[in-house]
Formats: sequence, structure tokens, C-alpha cells
Amino acid sequence: MRVLHVTDVSGAADVRQVLLPYRDARDKGPYDVIPASRFWLARLRADDMPALPALGCHLVVVLSGRIELSASRRAVTELGPGDVVCFDVGAAEEIGLTWPDDAWLFFVSTPEWVPEPGLTKVSSRHDPRPGRPLLTWIYDDGGHSRSEPFRWPYSLGSVPPVDKWPTSIGAFVTRRDYGSEGYTPGVWHNGPRRQFGITLNGSGENETGDGTLTHPVTGDVALIDDVTGAGHVTRGRGDRWMMFVTVAPGDLSELTPET
Repeated sequence: MRVLHVTDVSGAADVRQVLLPYRDARDKGPYDVIPASRFWLARLRADDMPALPALGCHLVVVLSGRIELSASRRAVTELGPGDVVCFDVGAAEEIGLTWPDDAWLFFVSTPEWVPEPGLTKVSSRHDPRPGRPLLTWIYDDGGHSRSEPFRWPYSLGSVPPVDKWPTSIGAFVTRRDYGSEGYTPGVWHNGPRRQFGITLNGSGENETGDGTLTHPVTGDVALIDDVTGAGHVTRGRGDRWMMFVTVAPGDLSELTPET
């Protein structure tokens, strides 16, 4: 898991390692540490990547695929699942993003937010899922939670202007090192608000009231939507980093299970 910041320095693109602000997964702190305003999920070919300046200040989480990032005359950086790139650029000529076939990406608009410089370190890494990421919807169904794959209600093959994206009220990152000796026991709980949980590193096991077990790994996404009812239980393994992107009340109502 790497966190990079791409910006303009003296008229040329520059890539720097930065710190991703996080808290312990057991700390129920603020949900808007990262001032996310909108988000978008996409499955893109490289030619379909929008012009970076048009998206303003934003970050991209790589969910699947291998992406080559080039900037000015710097060496090419290879990005993979769980990597996060924060973009704040005024011109795209110096920046190249290329990959074969499809890549799944999660975009988050972060107006005027700039991460602090530094190195984000993880103590252990886990292999991502081959192919497409696992997209899971955890929701309350009459007091008992259910898990189902969800269908993104918009076109996956393009990225519209930012003002067309669903809205968010903030984002935050958690971390907890559960060790490598199997899944750590968890407790049943509700989601504190409607939010996407993106696994940046490590792995987990989610159990819902219908008996379904899902096993998210690096690059997988879950919409935590069981804010009422009996809730779900999460068990972690490894050095687990999660990015949570909230969904503004009333937004993304078109979401449906994948059939």
C-alpha cells in the first residue's frame, strides 16, 4: 500500500510520498478527517481516463489492475490494488497513466485537501483478489442484516463531471494490526452511517444476519448500510487499513443488488 501526491511544482509534475491520516479502527472519531465531497466508481480502459485537471483536487484508490504512473522525467511508478494517489494538478501534459485491459478505480473529490509529506508504512501485505473487486452491500432487512453483491447504478465505463457524482459528507481512514494467526473475533454492531468501506491492506471477514460470510481483501469495497437492526460482525486479519467514504443522506438511492 502506497500513498502518493501528484502536484505541479515550478510548472512540472512532481510525485511525492505522503501520509494518509488514520486512527485506530476501535476509535469512533470524526467522519470528515478527509474533506470528501463526492465520489465515483469506475471500470476503465486507459483511454477512458478523464483529464486530471478537470477533476480538481481529488484522490484515486486503485481497486484492481496494474497502472503505470509517469510524471515529467521521473521513473515510472507501478500502482496496484490498495494504492492511493492524490492529484492536485493544473496541467495534464506531464502526467501519464497507462494500463492494459481494465482497471477498477474509486474516485473521491477532496477540494483543497493536501496530504502531509511522509511515508505511510504497513507491517504486512496481503495479495489482492484476481480480476474484479468484490462489491458487497450490507443492509438491514426487517431487523436482520443481509449481504449481497451490489450493482453500481451508473455507467462503469466513463467518469462524468464531478458535479454529477454522488455526494459525500467526508471520509476517514482506520488501521488495526490484527496479526496473522487467523481472524480476530469481532462483535455485532451497526454501521454508524451509510458509508463505503474500501480495504487498502489486510483482509477481513464480514458476517451478516442471513448467515452470509464475505472475505474482503485489498481492493474490495463494501457499502455499509445496516444503520438499523441487529447489525453485522467484522473479523480482521493482518495489518488492516480501511478507507471509509460516507454517502450523503438521501443520495445513491438507485443502488440495487446484482442479479
